[in-house]
Amino acid sequence: MTLTSRPKSRLRLPPNKHQVKQELAQDVAHFLARGGSVEQVEQGETALVNGCFNQQRPAVASQVQTRTLLSSQVDAIEKRKEERRLPKPIPTPIKTNRRPTKKWIYDDFGEPLRWVWA
Repeated sequence: MTLTSRPKSRLRLPPNKHQVKQELAQDVAHFLARGGSVEQVEQGETALVNGCFNQQRPAVASQVQTRTLLSSQVDAIEKRKEERRLPKPIPTPIKTNRRPTKKWIYDDFGEPLRWVWA
């Protein structure tokens, strides 16, 4: 299958810049055809009041939130942390059988000579 014979994707692609410009020009032409008018504005003019942004801040009515004390939970967390910091207790040594065992004695060449009780 070659690239030219591949069927076109059915996904809708976003419009490119040329298409956006054409659509905007059509919208403006339609607006003017219905009797709309475009007002020319001098360069540097703004819609700001006295050249400033709106200085009034919106009032946000918020209720005072009540706080729940969690001191008992905090104490429990701190206690667990402290337990982790402490060294672990050394377990009692396992009792081993203290019977003597046989042990081989080797010479310089690795040959066994005899065994001894250790």
